Amino acid sequence: MGIAQHIVTHRVRTSDDPKFLTIGQVRHRYGGVSDMWIFRHIKDHGMPPGIRFGGPTSARHWRVADLEKWENQRAKVNGSAS
Repeated sequence: MGIAQHIVTHRVRTSDDPKFLTIGQVRHRYGGVSDMWIFRHIKDHGMPPGIRFGGPTSARHWRVADLEKWENQRAKVNGSAS
């Protein structure tokens, strides 16, 4: 007998991957902010823009590591301003 093969019969959703967050999860992470708050911080404050896995019209997903890096950079800037 050969090695058993597993066939994937469904797509793994990025929202199920703890390394990526949906926009709803990002809103929750920052205290229930709005979508506009997120897009304003992308434009004006260097927040990572997220990743579109399915092309330009697909939903964005944020890598947790990218958000943590951005948070740390902001903390250093805000901490040095005091």
